[in-house]
Amino acid sequence: MDTFQTTSFADQLSAGLVTWGTTVGITLGVMLLVCYVFTAIRLGPLSAGDRIYSVLVSAVGDLLFISPRRTFAIAWLAVKESIRKQAVAGLIIFLVILAFALWFLDSETYDPSSLYISFVMNAVNYLVLLLAVLTAAFSLPNDMKNKTIYTIVTKPVRPSEIILGRILGFTAVCTIPLATMGLCSYLFVVRSLDHRHELTEADVRPIVAGPATRNVKPGSKQGSTSTAHSHRHKVTVDADGNGVTETNDSDRIEMDDAVDFHDRFGSSHWHVVTGELRDGRMVYHVGPPQGQFHARVPIKGLLRFKEADGTASKEGYNVGNWTKRGYVAGGTLSAAVFTFDGVDPNRFPEGVPLEMNIRLFRTTKEGMDKPIIGSLIIRNPITGLSSAPRNFAAREYVTLQQIIPRKLTDSKGKTLDLFDDLAVNGRVEIELQCIPRSQFFGVGPDDVYLLAREGRFDVNFLKGLFGIWLQMVLTVVLAVVFSTFLSGPVAMLATAAAVIGALLRPFIVNVVRDNLFEGKAHTGGVLESMVRLTDQRAITLELEEGTTTSLIQSIDKVLNSLLDGMFTFIPDFSALNDVNSVAGGFDISSSLLWMHTAQTLGFVLPLFLVGFIVFKLTEVAK
Repeated sequence: MDTFQTTSFADQLSAGLVTWGTTVGITLGVMLLVCYVFTAIRLGPLSAGDRIYSVLVSAVGDLLFISPRRTFAIAWLAVKESIRKQAVAGLIIFLVILAFALWFLDSETYDPSSLYISFVMNAVNYLVLLLAVLTAAFSLPNDMKNKTIYTIVTKPVRPSEIILGRILGFTAVCTIPLATMGLCSYLFVVRSLDHRHELTEADVRPIVAGPATRNVKPGSKQGSTSTAHSHRHKVTVDADGNGVTETNDSDRIEMDDAVDFHDRFGSSHWHVVTGELRDGRMVYHVGPPQGQFHARVPIKGLLRFKEADGTASKEGYNVGNWTKRGYVAGGTLSAAVFTFDGVDPNRFPEGVPLEMNIRLFRTTKEGMDKPIIGSLIIRNPITGLSSAPRNFAAREYVTLQQIIPRKLTDSKGKTLDLFDDLAVNGRVEIELQCIPRSQFFGVGPDDVYLLAREGRFDVNFLKGLFGIWLQMVLTVVLAVVFSTFLSGPVAMLATAAAVIGALLRPFIVNVVRDNLFEGKAHTGGVLESMVRLTDQRAITLELEEGTTTSLIQSIDKVLNSLLDGMFTFIPDFSALNDVNSVAGGFDISSSLLWMHTAQTLGFVLPLFLVGFIVFKLTEVAK
């Protein structure tokens, strides 16, 4: 049986502190080496060493006795200089984008909330980063060019206070438009997706009693609401006019008799209907949409696969899609098996909520607009005792929700208790299969999970903005550091290049590290690629064996190691970006926010020290 590798919080904390301290130390060491090289070019190796040493010695006292009052005064000066310029322009651009956004956003998608949230948060992200670059990169160079910096350095102000004050001031300048854009984004999403349906007596009709309606209350009626936002809802109300509409996807999916009808699609929404008897006539009131916005707290499990003959496999089938998902072949014993912990009656007294995001791969064109039927089997991981298959209908890009009840039956009709018979110390296996032959289900470790609870969407939206704020802080620090020794336009270009590299870091890592270090590249390393470009040698032809080829490959190994080391000093903005989690309806945990904060500080602290040292080395700071 597969076992989980558990790690205590203390071990995770100590490992994180070690990693953070190592990153800070290495980053500071490399930055000091760069400062020494540039100083040595100007003053010579020995003078550069003396200058760096004296600066480091004096830096201890300089940093220990930073005056909060003087730092705040410089920060306030930076705020007054910038808030009337770029900040206002950034807000105007964002408001113009929101004004025309509804022209291009499709409200008829299965999950419009995800589309709207992703759009506005990404717009906020890129605009704030651009604002940070333009605001922080020109301030110090302009002060030096206009010689207004002399009025500051001639006063009892430490260089560390000047750098820290600039960083805090520009951070405050960019935080104000970020907060304003975030509030406007939230209101835009909520108000744009808010809608109302109408329901009248003419829209409903009495339900005819029969075998299929034996559980319907007497006097109940059935019908459909009016159309709003390009959709409508089926609804069933009782004799008092009260009820709940079906989800807006329910009329788009043709259910099969083999499918459990209590399936609900998580990207959909519903409305509460209340009735009021007025002058002998029933008046129906359809409430606002429910279930549009989510902040799910998932419980993820361990994933393994089964081959078509039922044998164990670490990976699923590869259908040719570039994805980290494995695929399950339909009509065979192929399956994806998830093992979950924490399944107990105290946490799930009403049954276990299960959610699935399944990718579909079809080998036939027939029924392209219809769902694919799958099945779930709940199994005891020790004894192998399992429930009878529970069928469901899977659709592309739709979150399917199911409630696994406590009482189940096996293949012979015997009643099983989920917690007593199938869960062992809170651990249970859930096996997913695809029923139709020649069809495939694609799942990854994060695609099937148990829903622990629903968090607050507004709080989760704020957490997503916090990740954007951390990226903004890093951008401001980079711009201030570059502005200590570069002119305004050059500092802006250098900061923009660093930000683009941070945004594209996952792609760079995939291209360089995976291809070069894991031997997936047919062109060899950096030097070998240059040789092939020079003599126009095809990638299918090997280089001639000899001393030259061996030397090229040896140099490539060194260059590859240097490139690998460079990844440590490139901030990963994608790791700080939680927009996809917010748009996907997943709660951002507090531990993840602390991790993001520690990662940001791991770059901010050494960059601040380097900016302070470089500024102190310049002639103006003497």
